[in-house]
Amino acid sequence: MNSTLTGAVASYLTQVRAELSDLPPGELEDVLQDVTDHLSEVAGELGDSPSFGDLQNRLGTPRQYADELRTAAGYPARTEPAGEDQLKAAGRALVWGLIAATVGPFFVAVAIFAWSHDLTAFFGVVGFGVLFAASTLGLRALRDNDPRIVLDTPRGARGAAAIRGWIDQIPDNVRHELVTIGQPVWWVVRGMIGAGGFFALFGAMSVTVVGAIAGAALSVWIGRRTQQDRRWLWYVVPLNVVAAVVVPAFLAAAYAGASFGFLNNYGRDDRSNYYPPDGLTLNGNPVTNIYPFDAQGNQLSVRLYDQDGMPISLPLQDCAANFRKRPVDTSSNVFPQAVVTPDENGDYLADDPDKCKDTTTAPFTPPPAPVATTSVSPTPTPTPAAPTGKSTPGVTLTVKPTR
Repeated sequence: MNSTLTGAVASYLTQVRAELSDLPPGELEDVLQDVTDHLSEVAGELGDSPSFGDLQNRLGTPRQYADELRTAAGYPARTEPAGEDQLKAAGRALVWGLIAATVGPFFVAVAIFAWSHDLTAFFGVVGFGVLFAASTLGLRALRDNDPRIVLDTPRGARGAAAIRGWIDQIPDNVRHELVTIGQPVWWVVRGMIGAGGFFALFGAMSVTVVGAIAGAALSVWIGRRTQQDRRWLWYVVPLNVVAAVVVPAFLAAAYAGASFGFLNNYGRDDRSNYYPPDGLTLNGNPVTNIYPFDAQGNQLSVRLYDQDGMPISLPLQDCAANFRKRPVDTSSNVFPQAVVTPDENGDYLADDPDKCKDTTTAPFTPPPAPVATTSVSPTPTPTPAAPTGKSTPGVTLTVKPTR
């Protein structure tokens, strides 16, 4: 409220504010800022110190003026104080709304810090499920009553007073900017975080991006819709809490570098969630049989073991296995294993088990073994012996005397 207004103008503005006190605090401050500017203009036109009657003659009573503001902005008319039955319905609706705004976001926060994708998806679905279920039950408890009657309950009145107290600590110009600029920005951010976070539970980046964009558009529509129908607040307030919890939690998880649930969805190295495929693989391709050969290209029959002495086995694929003459999961570490050969028609399994034939012959010809190369050491060149003064047969030594 503009502190420069004095006298009858300030009193008129105070009564207008009382008539509009049922509006949400943020929107109330936005409306009062416009009212303050309008009253300042009217006061300037009426003279230096207009009376309360002058303002009423020009603008109508504070209630009439407030009703005109409601109609122009699309707000519903002010309700009369709630009766006893209405207060009970409002109390139940408020309790369910509090559950939706606390329990649901709590499970969503747990999902963010889950150590595996499966737990992230589980707690995320539980959180959003509780949120929407409690919100729906709250609206059903409210029945056909005006949603603003929750402010007439003792708990609702205390909460509204606390919120107004916090808002009054913010300077007038900052409050105005937060409503006019911050609110639309928050609608977009809320929709992107809410929808993007939900689709991130399923780990598909492309779906997450599309969902975030669609969520932003839906969030803006819901924000505008909520200004006309306060019942949407039972869904909007819990989703606001989720968005307010998810942003710092996600940033904290990213800063800590931990393998939290949402981060694992996008390729973080989480070895605890890696489950190697069954059987043998080579470069990612399954190995169904092994054909050993010696250096001369002769096929061998061998038994294979790993470095710990554990047999390297594969399920048998012969006729007995295909025709269920033994358990299907019977395996062996003797290679090559017998496999079914095609019949004259090219079919690998005949209708008659007695006609089925096995073979252990490799279906390919191995390439020649690489020729082993041997390195030849060069013959060392003999080093001539140093002269000793003795004559060697066939060698003449000439010695010069020294003086």
